[in-house]
Amino acid sequence: MKHALSQSRGMALVVSLLLLVAMTLLAVSAMRSTTLQEKMAANFNDREIAKQVAEATVRQVGTNLLPPAPGAAWYRATLPAPVAGAPDLWQDPVAWANRGQIAVAVNGINYTGEFMVENLGMWPDPQNPTCKVTDPLCEKQTYRVTARTAPQAGRASVTIQAIWRI
Repeated sequence: MKHALSQSRGMALVVSLLLLVAMTLLAVSAMRSTTLQEKMAANFNDREIAKQVAEATVRQVGTNLLPPAPGAAWYRATLPAPVAGAPDLWQDPVAWANRGQIAVAVNGINYTGEFMVENLGMWPDPQNPTCKVTDPLCEKQTYRVTARTAPQAGRASVTIQAIWRI
């Protein structure tokens, strides 16, 4: 009887060590999963802030298009009209060197939005289907406003465009 009892005590130690290893692996796996989810949430928050900065920049620059003022910051960042068949200027890093910058507030925190304004010339009013047929003076001055968040290493950057007619 003594012999069987001493063997069972050794088995209890082995079983308890195996359970301890299993619980440790489960805890490490849970910590890694939590850390990954935390990083994903932070990246999502960073991208949403970048999007809000770009949207606020487009809105602020667009509202400043009326009336055109040659001394305004957006006017100095105005680029010539795009040429058919040529690459878009907003995709050219050299064109962004002549960009405008504007401070925008998102959730009470100030950020810097970059923008460029392209003068697209006079375009027919899309709200008036008979434009140019019945009214030759129905064209409106049109601008393409491209805004982005200032690029930073390891941070999200968002680019947004809007067409403004004045």
